[in-house]
Formats: sequence, structure tokens, C-alpha cells
Amino acid sequence: MDTVEVHPLAWQAGSDTLIEAPPGFKWLAAHIAEKTGAALSGRPVWGSCDVRLDPAYKRIFHLGHGVPPNIAHLLQRNLGASLERLDVDLYRLRTNASEVYFIPVYYRPPPHLPKLPQDGKIYFPLPYRKIAERLHAETGLPLAKEPITGCWVGEPPGPMAYVVATGLFYPLTLKFFYPDSKVFQIDPFRGEVKDVEQDFIRVMKLKARAHLTTPRRVAVLLTTKPGQRQDEKAKELTARGVTLVVLDEASPEYIDDLQFDLVINTACPRIGIDDLDRVKTPILNYYEYVERRLDPRLAIRLL
Repeated sequence: MDTVEVHPLAWQAGSDTLIEAPPGFKWLAAHIAEKTGAALSGRPVWGSCDVRLDPAYKRIFHLGHGVPPNIAHLLQRNLGASLERLDVDLYRLRTNASEVYFIPVYYRPPPHLPKLPQDGKIYFPLPYRKIAERLHAETGLPLAKEPITGCWVGEPPGPMAYVVATGLFYPLTLKFFYPDSKVFQIDPFRGEVKDVEQDFIRVMKLKARAHLTTPRRVAVLLTTKPGQRQDEKAKELTARGVTLVVLDEASPEYIDDLQFDLVINTACPRIGIDDLDRVKTPILNYYEYVERRLDPRLAIRLL
């Protein structure tokens, strides 16, 4: 617990509670489950969109993810639920049968943070909020009001932006939404600042392959996850003669095993971005397919 802090609500879990967490926080979820008598979910969850209700539990505690407006909309619509904000980054989703609490987990700032080369706005996914706030205090640079996710950026960056996160997942989110902005990744634990332009160019080259294909057999993916499910988009495409594939997880191995010439994705848009170097089948996200053009803003769009 020296490296993270979790909202106190997490410790109110009990035998009626199932705790979900992404891979980096599974150890924390296990620790809370051991202390409270809650159950630990072994499902992989990569965002609040991955939450899954379980009739055996009255409460789901989902750790470490923000709830952006696009995911909030789908969860409420698909589950017939209501969503309310209880605290900074703390949300409760209510259905007739159960409650889901999206509980924030934050990394504690390391003693020394990297120097930023130029002025720009600071962005962060939820676990990095405290570190981003420290950078804001040290530099005086503007700070985004809300966390970003893998499919949501709530406010424009201007010509220069910094994303506090390890790895390129979140910096590329910002770059896809705002391709004309210069985006830097800040790795607070390595003390590194990196321009993501070359990584963005590499991904866009991979994406271009799918736009060049001339498919005969086309499938559309419809996920069963309530935070991603978009039946209306899938039905629109099946009415055009596209084959419907209903699934939970869309792994590269599964997509290739289907043996279609092109797959259209209506679920998490990152399926058509992050897995491109591991999947042979061309993938287009819904808006790329219907608008028939290569545009990073269409590739990252969920709604």
C-alpha cells in the first residue's frame, strides 16, 4: 500500500461484494478481499466498460477506472441503470438487482518528477491523478479537469499536450483524438518524457491496410459487455448483408479464427488500434467503415 491509495469505500466490501480490478491492481483487489471477506473476480477488466453484473453478488466494486460520458451512456442504456457521482472519481451505478461502485485507485507521486521541455496541457488517466496534480503544482501548466480513458478525451489540448502514464496506450488516445497536437508521454516512474509521433505514424500505417482491402466476406462484432454493446450499429450493418458475430472478448486469435476478409468492430475501438500488429484479419471500427476514410478521429470514436 506504499505505492497507491484507494478510496476508503473499498474497505466496506463484504461477503455480498465481488471486486474487479485491472491486471496492475489485482494484488490490491486480492488484499481487500482477504481483509473484508469479499470475493475476487478473475476476469480481465481493462476499463469501466468491462464491468459485468453477477446475480450472486449485490455489489460490484470495480477498482481503478474512470467512467467517461460515452461509457456511462451505454451502461445506463443497456442495463436500465442510473449513475451518480458520489465523490471525485467515485461513481455508483444502480440497477434493480445490484449496485456497481467504480472506486478510484491512485499512484502516489514519486519523490522526483521529470522536467517538461515546453508549455502544454497536462492530461492523465485516473490512477495518475495525484501525480498529474503534483506536476501541475510544480510547473503551473494547465491541468485537465477529468481523467482520460482509452476512448475518451473530454477537453481539447491546444498545440502541445502531456499525458502522465506508463506505456503508450493513453498518450495515443490523445493523439488519435487530436492528431494535429504534439503529444508527449510522461513516465513518472522512469523519469522520461517521450514524443509519441513516430508510434502514432506506425499505428496509422497498420490501420491503412484495412482500408486497402477488397473484402468478399465481412463480419460485424457485437460485444455482450454492457459498457460497449451497440446493437443498433450491428443491426444496421447486418441489414446490408454483413454477418453478425456476438462475443465477449475479441482477441486477435479469435478474430483470425473466424476467417473473414474484413471485420467491423462496434465494441471497444482499441480493438481496431492496439492489436493490429498481432492480428492478420483487417479490422475497421464502425465509423471508419461507414465513412470510408482513414482518419484517426474515426478510429478512436465509440459513439
